[in-house]
Parts: sequence; structure tokens; C-alpha cells
Amino acid sequence: MDHELLEEVLSCPTLPSLPAVAVEVIELTRDPEVKLEQLAKTIENDQGLASKVLRTVNSSYYGLRQKSSTIRQSLVVLGLSAVKSLALGFSLVSSVKRSGNDFDYDMYWRRGLFTAISARSIAKAARCPFEDEAFLAGLLQDIGMVALYESLGRRYAVILEQTGGDHRKLCRFEIADLELQHPDLGAMMAQRWKLPEELVLPVKYHERPSAGPVGAVGDLVRSVGLGGILADALLAEEPLPALRRFREKAKDWFNLGEAETEAIVHEVTAGTREMASLFDIDAGHVPDADDLIASARDRAVELAIDSPPVPENEDAMEALLIDSPRYDPITGLVNDQAFPKLYNTFFDNAAADEEPISIVRIVIEREGAPDELRAVDMNKLVVAAATLLRKHYEHAGSVIARMGPMSFLVACRMNRTSATKTAEAFRKELSGAALEWSTPARATIGVATRDSETAGSYQRPTVLQAAAAQALKAAVGTGGNCVKFFMPRKAA
Repeated sequence: MDHELLEEVLSCPTLPSLPAVAVEVIELTRDPEVKLEQLAKTIENDQGLASKVLRTVNSSYYGLRQKSSTIRQSLVVLGLSAVKSLALGFSLVSSVKRSGNDFDYDMYWRRGLFTAISARSIAKAARCPFEDEAFLAGLLQDIGMVALYESLGRRYAVILEQTGGDHRKLCRFEIADLELQHPDLGAMMAQRWKLPEELVLPVKYHERPSAGPVGAVGDLVRSVGLGGILADALLAEEPLPALRRFREKAKDWFNLGEAETEAIVHEVTAGTREMASLFDIDAGHVPDADDLIASARDRAVELAIDSPPVPENEDAMEALLIDSPRYDPITGLVNDQAFPKLYNTFFDNAAADEEPISIVRIVIEREGAPDELRAVDMNKLVVAAATLLRKHYEHAGSVIARMGPMSFLVACRMNRTSATKTAEAFRKELSGAALEWSTPARATIGVATRDSETAGSYQRPTVLQAAAAQALKAAVGTGGNCVKFFMPRKAA
């Protein structure tokens, strides 16, 4: 770290500073036994701030059944952390609202607001006890950028230009040119403002959440980091890469599934429209959540058709061969010839680790006469199915194979509950997507699981496969378009 430059930045007279009322709020709330009357009076002394807080508390974003007419009432209904975060948030926005020829303050606050609302929604979904702190930390996360621009001017503007608008590249260019990065600087400013640790740490680690602490504060850090990823998706012209990353990290960090992440996207887009006007921030174009999700899914299918993904853990030279004997040329999935060997190894490893393993058999059916399905439509259908299978199963380290023209097989390290729920989620998403195509389709699925309870019945991999085939047969027998699970009979 360049300590001389750091001192130059921190001593800049035009650095953002908090208004007196914000400083007083911070001081009061450092006392866990602060009296609500005293805090309410402090906020109400600034009539403009009090009015903004009350309008926000009474907005549909917070959804109170009964309107609050005073700050004191808001503190009772929403709690100390919510009102404190709003008061500090409004103070922060008012203190940093400036104009600069080389710094896009509108985009700065746009991204901050998207992140703040995303972080709060994620923290709520993840049952993190710091929902309101996540909101404020999202607004605060990039304050180090403002400090660098205010102190270095054009020098920092050149670094911003080098990123080409990709925020994820910023830290790398900052370190290369300045030996400083905005997350560290922002955390130092938060400490100077005497903000609590649960606000300092998300600022410090928002670009690398996995390096943050563990426990509840760690979940807060990851909520803010994940909120930044969702903000990237909502602000990007091409949202698919960031949206895919958001879903992957939501699953890895908080075990949030597809339905939960889509609910977050809906909540964030609706909340941003309302909160932008309350904070007097130009949110620009806020995408429609349904359109965003649908376009991302369609784009994923288009990309997969144009360039099927290369499966992981394969020989690099073989991957270059269009006629590789191990992979299906249309979907890039393992084919029926390569699957048995991979599956046997997968089964043996799971058994040795005493982990559950599930087999999922899938048949895709096109509604209507089969001879009406043109080759191009069939390719689109199977590639779409393969894309959705990857999305739902790859995080579980699965082996996914195309076993026939319209059939697939998945081996995954999932217990019976996760395997059936994931299969049902895949079935519903495929059906929903197919409604928008010229080739409506549905999936019929059979599932079988080897776990501690059924290990005696499934001592060989072929037996587990046969059980999944029985489940699929049962699903077909009931009319299809459903998921059935096969449970072996217990020995007498």
C-alpha cells in the first residue's frame, strides 16, 4: 500500500463528510440502551430528514399495516436498526450529491441503490439478522471511489475509463496504478465516521466476500457482495453473465434456489422504482423482472445452440474434436456410451464418502404429432433442456448425459428431498419456457436415491439405475408431465 498517497487522499478537504445530525445518530446508537425518545428528537430536529424517513417508512416497500405519524412510532414499529439505517442513508446521499465532469455520480448512486435494495432482500431471504445494515452497507460500499476521485481528480478518472464500465475490473486497475483500492479506503472512512463493525466490514470486503469473516457478520458481508452482483445484472446491457453468477453464489453461500432468487429479482426491481424517488436518485431504466428472467433464459439457450458448453474435467485435446466419442455434439453433454463408466466411478466415490446419490431419468415429450417436429426445433428443444439441466444440477457436481434423442439421465450427490424438488423445479421451468416456443414440451421424470436408509437395496450402480427406470415408468403410467420417486421395499 502506498502510505503517502493514502495520507494525501484522507487529508483531502473535499472528502465526503456526514452532516451533524448523522454524527449524532451514530453516537447515540453506539449505546445499546439508548432511549428512543432521545433518538427520535435528534432526527426530528432536522425536519427535512425526518420527513424523508417518515415517507420511506410509510411506503409500500416496508409494507406497514398501520402508518407511522412520528419518528418515535417508527422506531417502535420497525426497530432501531431500520430507522437508523434510513437516517444515515439519507444523510449519506445528501452529503455526496455533487457533479463532476469525469465522475458519473448518477451511475454511482444508481449502482449503490440497486446494491442496497438487493442486499437487504438477500439478507432477508438468508435469514441474516442484519437486513437494515445490509441496505446501508450497500449504499456505502463504494464511498472509497468518491474519495479517490475527489482527491486525485483526472488521475482517478483515467483508471475508471480503463475499466470500460466493468466495475469488476476496478480494483485491479486501482492497485496497479495507485497501490490502493476503494474498498480498503472506504472502510477507513467508515471507521473515521465511527460506524459500527457491521458496516465497516461489508465495505472492506464487498468485492471479495469470501475473504470476509464467518458467522452472522459474514452473512452480512456476503449479502452485500451478492447484492453487488445482482446490481451488475440489473444495470448491464447483457445481464446473463452476472445473473448466472448471482444464482450460483446465492446457491453456494445461502442455499437459495431458483424460486427464491427469482423472488429476490422481483422484489429488487419493484423496490428500486419506489426507493429511487424517495432518495431522489435517478435509477435510470429499471428492467422488468419477468422480462429480465425470460430474456436471460432465452439468451442462455441461444448461446448454447451456437456454442454448446464444454463439459468439465475432460481431456483438452478431445474437447477440440467435433466427433468426440464421449460427448453429444448437439448439447455437449456426456453421451450414452461414456455415461456408464463415469457413473460407476461417481457411484463408488459417493458410497465411499457415505454421501447420498440420486439418479434422475428424464424424458422430454413434445406435445403434438412427432413428425411435425423439425430437426431445428428438436435441436432447440434438447439444447434448452440441457441448459436447464446444467443450471439445476451442475452445482451438485453431477454427471449429466443425453441418453437418446429426447431422454436424459443425471447422477447427482443429492438426498431424495433435494433430488425430487430439483427435478420438479426443472420440470416446471421447462414447461413454462416451452409455452413461449413454437414447440410446446413437457418432462416426465423418475428419481431413485441411495442413502443410509436404502444402501442395502442399492449395493450396485445398475440396481439404482433400474429403480429410477421404475420410477419413470410409474410417472409415464400416470399420464406423464410429473416426477415420481421409487422407494424400495424394506426387507422383512
